[in-house]
Amino acid sequence: MANNKLDLLLKLEKDKEDNLRANFVQAQQHLTTNQQRLSGLNDFRMEYSMQLHNKAKVGLTSGGFNQYHNFINKIEQAIDQQAKTVNTAKQVVEQRRKLWLAQQAKTKAIEKLIEKQALAQQQKLAKAEQRMLDEFATNQFVRRARSW
Repeated sequence: MANNKLDLLLKLEKDKEDNLRANFVQAQQHLTTNQQRLSGLNDFRMEYSMQLHNKAKVGLTSGGFNQYHNFINKIEQAIDQQAKTVNTAKQVVEQRRKLWLAQQAKTKAIEKLIEKQALAQQQKLAKAEQRMLDEFATNQFVRRARSW
């Protein structure tokens, strides 16, 4: 009966572990997506800065320069915001990793307990079988001794 309860508990804990692993993988994917966005924004800023530099070489009005400069500032604001999002995503990944690892440990502990109980049950059965064999041998010895 206790084994059935432990088996049920193990199944529930494995399900939790699977869910936490899925959450961890999802967080990693979210982080990767946000890192790619950040990289894209950095590339875009670099390209736009190069355009500004190239246009400045051939001549650029102050109004045109201000437009480029303002747009680059907006890109930098987006980069700052995206960097914050990436940092938050990193924290979420680490938190979910820790939760998943803790659940793995819990699941393994229950598996070890089930193994320990199975071993104890096997040892108990082996002792009972040995007792029966000893009893049988003793009874045979007593019967033979009476027959003499």
